[in-house]
Amino acid sequence: MKRLVVLALLTLPIAGCDLFSTRTPEPPTSGNTFIWTPATTVSYLLDNFTGTLQALDASNYARVFIASSDSTGSGSKAFTFTPSPNLDQGSRNVFLVWIPESERQWLSKLQSLLVKGSQLTVILSNPVIDQTASSSASFSADYTISIPVASSTTALPSVVQGSLQMQLVNVTTEQGSKEWRISSWSDFQPKTGSAPTWTDLKVKLSS
Repeated sequence: MKRLVVLALLTLPIAGCDLFSTRTPEPPTSGNTFIWTPATTVSYLLDNFTGTLQALDASNYARVFIASSDSTGSGSKAFTFTPSPNLDQGSRNVFLVWIPESERQWLSKLQSLLVKGSQLTVILSNPVIDQTASSSASFSADYTISIPVASSTTALPSVVQGSLQMQLVNVTTEQGSKEWRISSWSDFQPKTGSAPTWTDLKVKLSS
């Protein structure tokens, strides 16, 4: 008798619940997220730099810059950005206090102004890496950044061009790992033409 009762209970329908129905799949997460690679080499650092920019992944992008919690052989260093020399004095004030969080903010704002799921096209041409020591290196390149700006948006340039020079350092992170970070960045006008520079883009997105 007990066995019959158990079987009867197992065959009773459960209201509002089909235990063997196929579950409706959840929609994929939206937004761009770059898969970060620990920057144990200069090449990995530069891959992270371009990759996070292309994906408009502001949180991971901010990680390529030296942080106050990072330490070097000669103590901690603060990140510096030197704007393009042709920038007017009023706009230069934007960069008086420019930290990795400032870098995160301009990219985050750019993402908010573009169509969801957009990506940048980042081209670094004529790259030169000069690593004279195990803990420091320099990087220079010409850059072209294409921005998928909607036709109704006139405040942002669709292309920025110029040249950059960066100083890179090998730091000990807060977690104790050794990784490369950008410690300084100098921006310059394009060698030919008169396109807006990266500096101009940052100024627009910092107002």
